[in-house]
Amino acid sequence: MATNMLPHNLSESIDGCIAYIDNRNITIEELMQHVKAPDFPTGGIIYGMEGVKAAMHLGRGRVVVRGKMHVDTKASGREQIIVTETPYQVSRDALTERIGELGK
Repeated sequence: MATNMLPHNLSESIDGCIAYIDNRNITIEELMQHVKAPDFPTGGIIYGMEGVKAAMHLGRGRVVVRGKMHVDTKASGREQIIVTETPYQVSRDALTERIGELGK
């Protein structure tokens, strides 16, 4: 069996479960005070919270995640892209191949 559920921080999830136990009539907005957003194991930046809110309310939502990178200049003067965090479920090899195609 497989799932496409968004991964969450375990501590936040437990806090959300405790809040639900304390108040069985908790609203989704109140629950989101404890479970704020997905926590992707490879890092990345979530752009826009609308997809997260839709996922929490409807069980479906489009969450846009972008990687983190910076450009370093070598001693030789050449620049290199350093990727520090990749979007969730993005293959590193596919990413470097795509960057190579764009650089041509």
